[in-house]
Amino acid sequence: MANPIETIGFKRLVKILGVLLLVLLAVAFILGLLSLKRTQEIVADDFQQQQLILARTTARQIEDGLAFLRRELRIVGYSPAIQYLEEVAWVNRMRVSFEELSRMGVTAIIRVDFDGKRLYSLDAKGERVTGGDISTMPEVIWAKKPENKGMVYQGPITVQPRGFLKAPMMNMAIPIYQESVDESHPRPPGGLDGVLIFQIDLSILVATYCAEIRSGRTGYCWVINSQGIFLYHPEREFIGEDAFTARGRRNPAISFDEINEIQKTRMLTGQEGTALYISGWHRGVIEMMEKYLAFSQAHVGPQCPYARFEPVSMRTHGKPGECTEIWPVAVVAPTAEVAGTISSLYIRQFLIQGVLIFALLCVAVAVIYYERRFTVELEKEVAKATLDLRRSEERYRSVVERSPDFIFLVDHQGRFLAANTAAARTLGSPAAALRGRSVREFFSQEDADQILDHISYVFTTNRNYESKRQTRIRGRTYWLSSHFVPLYGEDGRTVERVMVFARDITDRQRMEEQMVRTEKLASLGTLAAGVAHEINNPVGIMLGFTELLMDRFPPDSKEYEILKTIERQGLNCKRIVENLMTFARQPVKQEEFSELNQNLETVLGLVQNTLLTRKVEVDQRLTGGLPRVRADAGELQQVFLNLITNAVAAMPEGGKLTLTTRLSPDGMVEAIVADTGTGISKEHVDKIFDPFFTTKKVGEGTGLGLSVTYAIIDKCGGSIRFETRTAKDGGGDSGTTFYVSLPAEPQARAAGGLKAAQ
Repeated sequence: MANPIETIGFKRLVKILGVLLLVLLAVAFILGLLSLKRTQEIVADDFQQQQLILARTTARQIEDGLAFLRRELRIVGYSPAIQYLEEVAWVNRMRVSFEELSRMGVTAIIRVDFDGKRLYSLDAKGERVTGGDISTMPEVIWAKKPENKGMVYQGPITVQPRGFLKAPMMNMAIPIYQESVDESHPRPPGGLDGVLIFQIDLSILVATYCAEIRSGRTGYCWVINSQGIFLYHPEREFIGEDAFTARGRRNPAISFDEINEIQKTRMLTGQEGTALYISGWHRGVIEMMEKYLAFSQAHVGPQCPYARFEPVSMRTHGKPGECTEIWPVAVVAPTAEVAGTISSLYIRQFLIQGVLIFALLCVAVAVIYYERRFTVELEKEVAKATLDLRRSEERYRSVVERSPDFIFLVDHQGRFLAANTAAARTLGSPAAALRGRSVREFFSQEDADQILDHISYVFTTNRNYESKRQTRIRGRTYWLSSHFVPLYGEDGRTVERVMVFARDITDRQRMEEQMVRTEKLASLGTLAAGVAHEINNPVGIMLGFTELLMDRFPPDSKEYEILKTIERQGLNCKRIVENLMTFARQPVKQEEFSELNQNLETVLGLVQNTLLTRKVEVDQRLTGGLPRVRADAGELQQVFLNLITNAVAAMPEGGKLTLTTRLSPDGMVEAIVADTGTGISKEHVDKIFDPFFTTKKVGEGTGLGLSVTYAIIDKCGGSIRFETRTAKDGGGDSGTTFYVSLPAEPQARAAGGLKAAQ
């Protein structure tokens, strides 16, 4: 191979290298400018993150301060001196707390006495007792509600004048029940006697945590409430003013649209983050300047879990959806303070780039020459391998994504690594959002434990595992046939992941259970018919002779009373026999049609008193204009009576009974009976339609109610199903819902189906 120097010539090669050097220097300069910009972004981001940490810390401290005041309010309220307003003692007790609480912004402690309609208060000027109308005080109105016992009232923020300045004020209160015990009251009456109020100057409270904040050299902290009113600002004139207008009044020449937009769309909507904005003031310097802003949220409402001293929430500062009362906390500093750091970083970066350019120039000729030889071949190989890999991946993805089965990958801890569309849809989350989340987030505790046991078995034994069981996902019950398959790592021996194939066999399982139930009912029906026939005749004879004997004794005799008891018990046996006959052989009647809503309202009228005494609220959602259904009115009323009776029994402490009628898209008329009771446990779900099965105490039920109901609905050509959830299942409130579907009258079916479809 010819020498490049000989081929090109030394002088020409030097010129080429010189041009190359100039090009590299130009590139280095451009890269330096780009690097400067990137360096500015890095340093600014680091500074903003530090400010964000300060904002978060301050927000947590404010939450802690409010939690401390709520705790102190309860402690003072539990004092016998406060509850019973003992002479002299109430003043001393208030004074002990006021000395400490005044440093946190408490300006007055007030005890409202409902009986005497007087206010016992202590502030910086001393104690006093005043009278007047207390009925309109919001704290009094709130405290008189029984459900607020033990709760803390947090009133709205009001801005009050303080000379030429303003002060944001807020009241905290708790109802006072006379429940404490002391020598004078060994047996406390326990009744509501008044309300205890803390009047708080929020500018003092917030300043306790914000006044000493320094971001960089001169940065500071300010806080607003959810209405945009300054609760604290280093500039005292801003406190109590509207944060959207106060800046503009001070410097009208500057537009504050940016900070106003940030306050409106981000800070006051509960977001946390960083931003830049234009300001016209900083620590006495009045000029237009750009500032870094980091903001967080102090969640201050008494409904927040943190305010209720729940241990988990206090550790994590959890904020659920009902915790809407926020105080945005902001930490700001001029961007000019970061310039010095950026300059030093930029100089060092430029030197590093110079060294790299020199090194590149030294090795460029050799590297380019030898690199080029392999580039073309390498590109061809990479392109071919990439194409093959893409085709293989597309085939695999197509098969997996189109599969109706649930397919997902998990690691040894049961965390999702990937999932197909069917699995993601069933779990209620996009496939990408499932990655890294545990199966415990989507399955009940019992089901999650079973799945994790199967996964552990596969990882431990390196063997497949199959299971067929009932599983609850997002409140819905599935029968799943699952296969757990190990996926090995590069060594071919170590299990790195487990692929789960789960097929929904719920419909097939229901069909099998339906067949088993039908066969069981047929067998039991034959048996019940024989038993009922054999019992019916002796019972009839017994009742006949009893009636004959009763005619021979006067009604006020002891013998008559004994015979009356025999007759009553015989009639009870006759009723049970009639239920057995109803279950065993539904008589073939002439096809009848009846009004669903009318029969349901008839049954409601029968059980109205029972519902009132059992404290059951009824919610009727009956659709008017429904076609008649194929069912005998008496039998239909028996069905509804059985379902409503069971629902009431499932709500011993009262609850809500929802009755709904509607026309389904398939033309069937549907009645829905839903309760908020205890629900049906898993071990009883498969047995509730079995004859003689009952969960009630001995003597309270025969176990034929739902069996007869099922037989009546089946005879009419309809269907009955149910959904249930117990407190152990989680995922929502407990309760049971029965769905009864009955065929509509033939001439109304076509019109009804069209109406439901519309």
